[in-house]
Amino acid sequence: MSHRVCFYETDAMGIVHHANYIHFFENARVQWLDDHDRPYRWYVEQGIHFATTHIAVHYQSPTAFDDELEITTWLDWARGASLGMAYRIAREGETKVLGTSEHAAVDLEGRIRRIPKQRRDSLREIAARRP
Repeated sequence: MSHRVCFYETDAMGIVHHANYIHFFENARVQWLDDHDRPYRWYVEQGIHFATTHIAVHYQSPTAFDDELEITTWLDWARGASLGMAYRIAREGETKVLGTSEHAAVDLEGRIRRIPKQRRDSLREIAARRP
């Protein structure tokens, strides 16, 4: 997935504010679900949300306004009621940021809910083929 850095995503030093990488991860995760599994809205229709339980960001070097970023996303693992995603953000092939996020499947009241078996099996198969 590509992302061109907007001016409002930068800070007073003219570089992307560190918190915005989490937004980039979130957008990439939703896009990944659209491309490789089911759209996030499908899970919502089933009464499931993926609550973020952990996120890690490893900054390698800064990015700036108007940089064209390539965000690579993959499913690292899937369990009964959770999944882990991984991210690489690069500019012109140079890694700028690496990250991971973990998500618990929850119902609309926030209670843990298992990922439907067919989806879980499919997700595990996808994770086994990760880059």
